[in-house]
Amino acid sequence: MERYHIIKQVGEGSFGRVYQAIDHLTGQYVAIKQLKPNCHPMSYLPEVRALQILQHPKIVGFKGAERQHNTVFLVFEYMDGSLRHLINHRLRMGVPFSEAEIKFFSFQVLQGLDFMHRNRRFMHRDLKPENLLVNKHGVLKISDLGSATEIESDESLFHHHYVTTRSYRAPEMLLRMFLKNKKLRPFEYDEKVDMWAVGVIIAELYLMRPLFIAESSADQLKEICKVIGAPTWESWMNWPKLEPEKGFGFRALVTSASESALDLIESLCSWDPSNRPSAAEALRHPFFTRGRNVLAPPPGFSRCPRPMMRYVVNKNVPKMTSMQQPIY
Repeated sequence: MERYHIIKQVGEGSFGRVYQAIDHLTGQYVAIKQLKPNCHPMSYLPEVRALQILQHPKIVGFKGAERQHNTVFLVFEYMDGSLRHLINHRLRMGVPFSEAEIKFFSFQVLQGLDFMHRNRRFMHRDLKPENLLVNKHGVLKISDLGSATEIESDESLFHHHYVTTRSYRAPEMLLRMFLKNKKLRPFEYDEKVDMWAVGVIIAELYLMRPLFIAESSADQLKEICKVIGAPTWESWMNWPKLEPEKGFGFRALVTSASESALDLIESLCSWDPSNRPSAAEALRHPFFTRGRNVLAPPPGFSRCPRPMMRYVVNKNVPKMTSMQQPIY
């Protein structure tokens, strides 16, 4: 291979494989996502388009794409691992996140979302710790834009409700299951589904485990009701009755969080999307504005171990010649 030298495989998913490589022109590490052979263009073109539009310091950098024979490669800046890897590492070490660290990570997620929502009018729709990449200095970047779509696009209203991983799926997406007429368009939603996911992720950083876990959408709604209670406002009366009417609340669950943290989580995890703050509003919440500077790593920040990922030794790595400009 010419410009890129593939070092090792660092991940694998339904889309294909991810490799760590070195860019000979810059001497920097890159991540190369090799998609499955003969994949349909619509399986990657929306992500490529979103990556080119959403260029921001808190969104993973996209370096280019190449179609070689019947295989497509996407090249990204290299990050040491994901927030999920870091959570698992801390669990193994028995070291919980400090509130300063949680502020530091959460603030960066909201910075990326503020740009995505307000400046580019996109919503991510699949925020979760696996899609938040971090490096050894604690810099966090939003990744995996395969489900990202424009907020005002009419087409976005017809996307399926299950794009978001269930544990981080907002109630308005979960309620799609109650539509009896399958020809009806899915329950409408907007960028506030990302804000719900942020609230769930912040709570998870305190708990060191996912906040809501269930095997189905119906059970997921029940788990949500246990914490925040069932919705009672008039506009939702046509939906099946959910119980319990009163939940035990986040204060009983996330016991190590400060009052300002709990207030932010509760506002983000509101049944009514209109009651959830925007990313810009959340950035101005007292949780971030009071106390130390959230733009720098907390004192004594425990660096992410390298490697955080479980590397897969694979000698049959792809051969690549040159990288072209992004294709779409």
